[in-house]
Amino acid sequence: MARASGSERHLLLIYTGGTLGMQSKGGVLVPGPGLVTLLRTLPMFHDKEFAQAQGLPDHALALPPASHGPRVLYTVLECQPLLDSSDMTIDDWIRIAKIIERHYEQYQGFVVIHGTDTMASGASMLSFMLENLHKPVILTGAQVPIRVLWNDARENLLGALLVAGQYIIPEVCLFMNSQLFRGNRVTKVDSQKFEAFCSPNLSPLATVGADVTIAWDLVRKVKWKDPLVVHSNMEHDVALLRLYPGIPASLVRAFLQPPLKGVVLETFGSGNGPSKPDLLQELRAAAQRGLIMVNCSQCLRGSVTPGYATSLAGANIVSGLDMTSEAALAKLSYVLGLPELSLERRQELLAKDLRGEMTLPTADLHQSSPPGSTLGQGVARLFSLFGCQEEDSVQDAVMPSLALALAHAGELEALQALMELGSDLRLKDSNGQTLLHVAARNGRDGVVTMLLHRGMDVNARDRDGLSPLLLAVQGRHRECIRLLRKAGACLSPQDLKDAGTELCRLASRADMEGLQAWGQAGADLQQPGYDGRSALCVAEAAGNQEVLALLRNLALVGPEVPPAI
Repeated sequence: MARASGSERHLLLIYTGGTLGMQSKGGVLVPGPGLVTLLRTLPMFHDKEFAQAQGLPDHALALPPASHGPRVLYTVLECQPLLDSSDMTIDDWIRIAKIIERHYEQYQGFVVIHGTDTMASGASMLSFMLENLHKPVILTGAQVPIRVLWNDARENLLGALLVAGQYIIPEVCLFMNSQLFRGNRVTKVDSQKFEAFCSPNLSPLATVGADVTIAWDLVRKVKWKDPLVVHSNMEHDVALLRLYPGIPASLVRAFLQPPLKGVVLETFGSGNGPSKPDLLQELRAAAQRGLIMVNCSQCLRGSVTPGYATSLAGANIVSGLDMTSEAALAKLSYVLGLPELSLERRQELLAKDLRGEMTLPTADLHQSSPPGSTLGQGVARLFSLFGCQEEDSVQDAVMPSLALALAHAGELEALQALMELGSDLRLKDSNGQTLLHVAARNGRDGVVTMLLHRGMDVNARDRDGLSPLLLAVQGRHRECIRLLRKAGACLSPQDLKDAGTELCRLASRADMEGLQAWGQAGADLQQPGYDGRSALCVAEAAGNQEVLALLRNLALVGPEVPPAI
């Protein structure tokens, strides 16, 4: 959706404090209350005639009409107490996230007035707290207060309101100096100039001038069906450690002690650090205690590369690639706050791009595809054109058929691309067969493995009562049978109703592969057929010693027994 539809858009403006609303008290600038009263007096922020005609309440303001797009109405919520951003903590950002959660259905976008000193940290934290965000959340602030004659506050606030009100950019963003950045990609680079922030490793999502230019190819695509999830269980015991030449191992040892649970190491260049044995030993000891470490470069631009392992070898440190330190610390707090995860799983999440906070190496993006395969890239590119609410109906119509076709063909990479775009794993074809049915029927081992890892029902039944395991048996797909059995699949009484007759038929034809498939799936090879004879009797009558030996061996060894569930 390039532009918001409808004649009006309702936003919530959350005023937390910061320079934008500051006023002088005794010669000292402090966060000033009563921002809504001030904004009501400024024509660029409030159309009094329209508000009176519409009967808007005192806390609701209306921007003047833009040359195009919907009218922007906004309500001001002033936090108590107001804070200087230097005093912001994780708990304060959690409170902001919960405010957004409480009002999420009531408003179509959110603007957060925040102090600039810690705005990059706040934007990064909120990006991880707000999962499945479908609406714009834009942080803004100022270098000079709005009450000062020459300031940047008015343009920053007005730009944030207009972008949030007229465009659906479903991310946590930061708007300053006519540019909209992804929130977890920014860092503050100047304490005086209006151009206070930069996004060193990702271009701006939008630029506001005579026209508004949106880089839609950079805006993250969302899973519109998934509800907003607010993560408030963030880990507080995380920290930053900036390495410097000659840093003593004793200082590192003191810093890495409990209760610290995670640390972002700011290293040299492309991720290097001192290679002194005593320092490396402290890092290894901390890792053995379960401390999670993320490696980020001190350089403003560029990425940590695999070469850092030469100097920090064996320390079990996760590469932060091109993340800012603010984003890495927020991500660490988020991942460590997730319940009941193993150390290895937490490290895996830290290495993944979760909210657009890092740029993955090209090889990692397509590591599951065979050499030269482009179908997955093509599917991702096709659906990258979608992602906005108007295209939901297109995705809903296309994705089920495409997912089933990909499972049938065994196109694992392309199917994974659809999964990431929100395709429902529980979809079924006209016969009630799931993706797992389709993959098992066609012997697509890789697809079966992926679906089982994603929690597909291993014993699902189609409209004829057939299970994925029975379809794998019928197709003689031995590896699929093994995978399904390991995941807990078993043949039902309905599956085994005519199994005795089928086993006798296979024995009479000396179909060794078919008999092995049934035996591997757990069928009783002594089960009688329609005439009361078993497969063993049929083989004896035919004098087929090879089939007899196979049946006796299978009966002796027994089927693979799946683990208890």
